[in-house]
Amino acid sequence: MYNVTRVVHAANGAGADEWAAAVKNIAAVAESSNALRRLVCTTLPGVINGGDLIVHLQFEDEMAWQTARDAVDDSLRCAAVDHFHGAEYSSGTTGRSGAEAAGQVYRALFIRVSPSTPQDVLEEFERDLLRMPTHISSICAWRLSRVDAAIGHTPWTHVWEQEFTDLGSLQTQYLDHPIHWAVVDRWFDPECPEAVVHDRICHTFGNLTERLLTVK
Repeated sequence: MYNVTRVVHAANGAGADEWAAAVKNIAAVAESSNALRRLVCTTLPGVINGGDLIVHLQFEDEMAWQTARDAVDDSLRCAAVDHFHGAEYSSGTTGRSGAEAAGQVYRALFIRVSPSTPQDVLEEFERDLLRMPTHISSICAWRLSRVDAAIGHTPWTHVWEQEFTDLGSLQTQYLDHPIHWAVVDRWFDPECPEAVVHDRICHTFGNLTERLLTVK
């Protein structure tokens, strides 16, 4: 599966009607993109560098995305949108818990790992991220992918995605869990010698109505 995620920032001067019309058009273009799965949702309070709208599309392969690319990105270039960034990537390590229901919240963390990071350290960082779902029961599904192409000012290297049971669990259980602050945070904390992420992250999330992260 080939994935495309765009984080869209609304223009400061965009009125409610103008923004709503832009979102409607973006959703219509996503609908006609021939993506196998898609999510177009407004972001929820608490995002960090997370924009106002998430557009996530999944295609059979990169060629299918390239066919749709111009139309999708052109829909984001309008007066109601200030700018957008994001990533394009093949599906990385994906998992799903035993829960039958889909999560209610989709979350994506965009990361730029320092290019000077040794390969063995990079792999340890990735393993630590993938340990989190074992300990955090509110994660219904997850996927960690290396980025093929980054869009915008930050050259993202990874996208870490989850489906959560609910927003409260993302904001409390996930962020406050010992696996987060005792194991994973060291990779992001500039005061820790192990830190490999030095650029500002993008932590974005929105409501989800059906399964998005699937295990083939």
